[in-house]
Amino acid sequence: MKPRELITTNIVEYLSDPLSEIGFKFLKSSLSFKRKKGDFEQKINFQLNRYNQENVNAEFWALLGVESRTYSKWFEKEYGIKPVNNSLAGVSCWNIPNWKQVIINNQEQLHFELINEKERNNVMTTLKENILNIGIPYLNDLSNWERSANRIIEKELGGRHSVACDFFLIENNKEKALWALEKGLEYWTKYPQASFSNDKKEISLRLKKHFNK
Repeated sequence: MKPRELITTNIVEYLSDPLSEIGFKFLKSSLSFKRKKGDFEQKINFQLNRYNQENVNAEFWALLGVESRTYSKWFEKEYGIKPVNNSLAGVSCWNIPNWKQVIINNQEQLHFELINEKERNNVMTTLKENILNIGIPYLNDLSNWERSANRIIEKELGGRHSVACDFFLIENNKEKALWALEKGLEYWTKYPQASFSNDKKEISLRLKKHFNK
């Protein structure tokens, strides 16, 4: 069985039923699960190692993210231009807090590998538990304007403070929207080498438009 077919078959076998039960739809062509949740669309995409070979390796990993057309429409109405895309946040699975690595031969593996038939159940069971118990709560946490904005500030995600401001504005919380911009200015003072002129431009634009500053 070719690597893509092997990976797809196991994803369907282990994940299709539990994820469909909570509203996700599997898109075989893109190897992804998607579901709508209020203003948000949650996505679980599976990426294959480009160097996979039949009977040699069948390696893959997951990317979890949230998109919102609501934000794109709001953004265009407020600023007169379309955002680059609908994505609000996304991350490789191993960067999600508490995500458990699969253990093979007493060693933690960053990716998921299915070429060894004896290890497939272990690999896929670990993936299933990760997605249901850790990945879905993570996506749900991002699918909330205020929680997502607070996460940007708390994690000091440079270049995203203006986005956090937008999220608070969507919730009609101007006080926290201004706070997000002020934290953005503090960030660039603290990390001047990480500064990008466009990020400061976006902060300045919002200070002027929404707060006359």
